[in-house]
Amino acid sequence: MNNLIMEHWSAEQREMPGMNCVAFADGTVTILDIRTYFDPNNNERTLSVSPLCDTTVDSIVKYNPYCWTMVDAWTNVDYQGGEIVGGDGQMGNEGFIACIDAEGRLVWGIFFEDTNPIKTLSVNGNTLIAINEHEELRVEINLHNVVDIRMTYLG
Repeated sequence: MNNLIMEHWSAEQREMPGMNCVAFADGTVTILDIRTYFDPNNNERTLSVSPLCDTTVDSIVKYNPYCWTMVDAWTNVDYQGGEIVGGDGQMGNEGFIACIDAEGRLVWGIFFEDTNPIKTLSVNGNTLIAINEHEELRVEINLHNVVDIRMTYLG
């Protein structure tokens, strides 16, 4: 498959669209709406994650050819003959998770603008569990529907 997502993932330095999104190998991108809520009465923060819209990487690049962000793997876990990797983007607040096949080709990748780097990954049944570098954020991804994402502040 020859598309921009695969070209940027296969480059010497792996790149993903640098926005809250799920990018698929076929060039489809699902933009994610991630919101943080703070309750000043109890100092509790909660997160909401939901798909906002589907588009293509070509459509994104049409208006922002510089949307690409380099990513660097910090951790990995074996998954279905390939692996799932997690790590950081170019800025300290960014994180990513990607599923790759046995040859290192991207199956899907998720970029987060404000999670901080992903440091720990594990698979529990059909759920991928990711913990960020400061261990204050937990991300749960339904591996049968990767746009079904839950985020929880820890502690």
